[in-house]
Amino acid sequence: MGSKTRFIIEFVTFCCCLCSFRVTQAMNNHHDRSLDDLFQDRAKNSMPKDPKVGLLYNVSLPSNFTGMEASVVHLQSSGVWAHGANFSHFRIPSRIIPRPNVTSLDIVISNLGNWSSYYYNMPHYTFVTPVLGLSAYGVSYIRGQNGHLTSAITELELPLIHNPILVKFPPAWLSQGKCIMFYSNGRTTITNMSLSRTCEVWGQGYFAIVVRAPPSHQIWKLWVVGIGVGSIGLFLCGLVLFKVIRFVEKRNIQKMEKESEKSEVLDTKYVGHSRMPCAFGIRTQPVLETDYFP
Repeated sequence: MGSKTRFIIEFVTFCCCLCSFRVTQAMNNHHDRSLDDLFQDRAKNSMPKDPKVGLLYNVSLPSNFTGMEASVVHLQSSGVWAHGANFSHFRIPSRIIPRPNVTSLDIVISNLGNWSSYYYNMPHYTFVTPVLGLSAYGVSYIRGQNGHLTSAITELELPLIHNPILVKFPPAWLSQGKCIMFYSNGRTTITNMSLSRTCEVWGQGYFAIVVRAPPSHQIWKLWVVGIGVGSIGLFLCGLVLFKVIRFVEKRNIQKMEKESEKSEVLDTKYVGHSRMPCAFGIRTQPVLETDYFP
């Protein structure tokens, strides 16, 4: 009976974890799409009509996204095929032909900053770097029924055949951990770092470095230990403060006694272990005026 109960509990726990992961993944995919749409729209408005190839342009974001950063770079497809591209925290390898095939493309790079854990979450892991994003767009032309060409922004795929895209994280962000990739196709992957502060990714999406979060029972242990140590520390501080106050009071009493001894008028006597004031014998003796007694 005990083994059956244990099996049921483990099965239910596994199902709950799986459901939690699926829900988290679905939420992340929704965030991917909403963020990509925001960055794409803002990037289009932030670039000049004739952008320079390879130059990063800052993307203006709404004021309610303070702490988040984005930039866009304009590239020629032929240049990416021949030499790849190296900008910001990303290194794109050569021999890539965007799909659909376009003559030029725009790549949006984003840094979610303090919004990282709001938009992305992975159970049992904690971010040690901000989440960085990479997405590619191109302009495709469609000929209408009247024969005129109309332009439309299209999300591009960057097929990687031999080499991955490298994401280099600055030392200021890094402790150590694993690479986590939230790909645009909805796949989430956790791998080891290939080089120091470097992650290899095989597609577009959002990337960061994470560390394994301690189990909940260990967190409770840390809280209990912290509260216990803090309580002992407060008790010791209070005890020391009490001793100091008593010592100062005793010194003040001794000082007052010495001052009173210097200026006292009355004589003193010891009564038991206490010293008490005692008046001098100056009482006037009675004297009869006459020696006559009736």
